Amino acid sequence: MVRFKNRYLLFEIVYADTPLGWSSIPAPIVSASEAPHYSDDSDHSPFGDTGRNNCRLPSLANKDLMYAIKDSITENFGDYGAGITQRPLTLKYFSPHTNIGILRISREEVHIVWGALTFIRELKGKPCMIKVLHTSGTIRNCQLTTIRYDRDRIMYLRNQAQRLKDVQTVTQLGLAFKDSADEVNALEL
Repeated sequence: MVRFKNRYLLFEIVYADTPLGWSSIPAPIVSASEAPHYSDDSDHSPFGDTGRNNCRLPSLANKDLMYAIKDSITENFGDYGAGITQRPLTLKYFSPHTNIGILRISREEVHIVWGALTFIRELKGKPCMIKVLHTSGTIRNCQLTTIRYDRDRIMYLRNQAQRLKDVQTVTQLGLAFKDSADEVNALEL
C-alpha cells in the first residue's frame, strides 16, 4: 500500500482597495444622511473614511478561484506544471466571508502551487494579492491556524469598532467569526 503525502496551504486573498487589508466583513449599508461624521481628523473611522463603504468586492466562488489558480500554474509553469498539479490540487475550504482558504497539494508540487498563488494579481477584475499564511502536513493543524488567525483579525477590528462605538459593525464581526469557525470545524478530516 502506498501512502500519498500531502501538504495543506492556508492562504488569504487581500484586495488592493480595502482598508486594513481585510476584505471579508461587509460594510453596513448606510444612507448618506445616516453616515457618521467625524470632526476630529485623528479619529477617522477605519471603515467609512478609508473607502470601506465604497468598495465593491467580487463574490468569489470556489470554481472561480480554482480556475485562477490553474491558469496561473499554466501561465507560469507551462504544461508540465499544469500536468503534475492537476490531480492532487484540491480546494478543501474557502470562505468568501474571510477570503481565507485551504488547498491540498502533494508534497512534491507544493512550491509550484505556492509560486502560482504568489503570481496571481487579479481576481474577477479586482487587483489583489494572495498571501500564503501557513503550510502544514495535516489539515487539522491548518484548521487550528485558520481559527486562530480569524479570531485575531476579527478581534482587532472589533476592538476598533468598539472604540468608535459602532454597534452594528461589532455585531457583524462577532457573527463573522462564529460563521468562520463553524465552517472550518466542519471540514472533513
